[in-house]
Amino acid sequence: MTIPAGEIVVFVGPSGCGKTTTMKMINRLIEPTSGRITIGGRDALSINADQLRRQVGYAIQQAGLFPHMTVGQNIGIVPGLLGWDRKRIDDRVDEMLDLVGLDVDEFRGRFPRQLSGGQQQRIGVARALAADPPVLLMDEPFGAVDPITRGNLQDELMRLQAELHKTIVFVTHDFDEAVKLGDRIAVLGSESRILQYDTPEAVLANPADDTVAGFVGAGASLKQLTLRRVRDVELGDVPTASVDDDPSALRAKLGTRRGAIGLVLDRRRRPARWVGPRDLASAGSLQAAGRPVEDTVTTQSTLQDALEAILTDDDGLAVVTKARGEYAGVVDIDTVMTAIRQLREEHAEHDEPVEHDEPAEHPAPAEVDQ
Repeated sequence: MTIPAGEIVVFVGPSGCGKTTTMKMINRLIEPTSGRITIGGRDALSINADQLRRQVGYAIQQAGLFPHMTVGQNIGIVPGLLGWDRKRIDDRVDEMLDLVGLDVDEFRGRFPRQLSGGQQQRIGVARALAADPPVLLMDEPFGAVDPITRGNLQDELMRLQAELHKTIVFVTHDFDEAVKLGDRIAVLGSESRILQYDTPEAVLANPADDTVAGFVGAGASLKQLTLRRVRDVELGDVPTASVDDDPSALRAKLGTRRGAIGLVLDRRRRPARWVGPRDLASAGSLQAAGRPVEDTVTTQSTLQDALEAILTDDDGLAVVTKARGEYAGVVDIDTVMTAIRQLREEHAEHDEPVEHDEPAEHPAPAEVDQ
């Protein structure tokens, strides 16, 4: 197996198949008994184990933060072990907190017990990235949080990867998560046998055997929506106003037409409330007019995430936000249906038979080389 630099490769398979064991051999938390693992062309066994682990980021389920240390101290552990000076560590801690979307002044001095599950996972990722390692290992890092937080953390990881281009090995038992995050998916069977190692598109379209097909499960066509990001489609728009604006300004934008809907944005331009003409008819301010925005998706979210948000919204719209939560636009059901039609057309072209002069030969197995 070759894991290309700058890609996310996801290990997925049944419990006990060896996903975590395989990953831990990369940083030698488990010593391999045979075979060969190379990182950047160097045999992992030729590198001092402690030195290797300081060069490979590691994020696990439930974050694994040291409870007696503050957030800042947790993030600064590996840079400290590498001999960084105090100012450099402090600057890096601030940079990491900003990178994962947490306010420096608010969170730097907190202890893990004072954080929500999602915040702890963000700190865990920040700690893993603090020393700027080229390789990041993630062992079911989002497995212990609720579904909404899980989706948000997945989007956050995609945003970070778009900025940092790390080589990430990610372990999960959730095939949908593998499809959403992975540039490539390795489906492992018993004793870590590689059943299929390919792009999410290829695994969904052509499972290698019945076991892989079982992981893909029903609704493979709908799962194709996880291969398209919100950033890939043209966003719609609705009238907006700041929470401090006079309601009359938004009332004029909406008019009196049936079904008109607008958004109230907070002082940081984050979506706060949905409002319609009736909500504004007697509103003295926009602070409490209408109803709160319950759910949003980001530009990194999948179209499947957007579809779920659309189906649960009273007006059939998914609000899209940028990396820091600022309003970016909306997605409606027509946009998703257009994307589905495009996917079907692409699959129809892909499935057309190709004539060969002679039968294609199966390539020889590649040397296991991670």
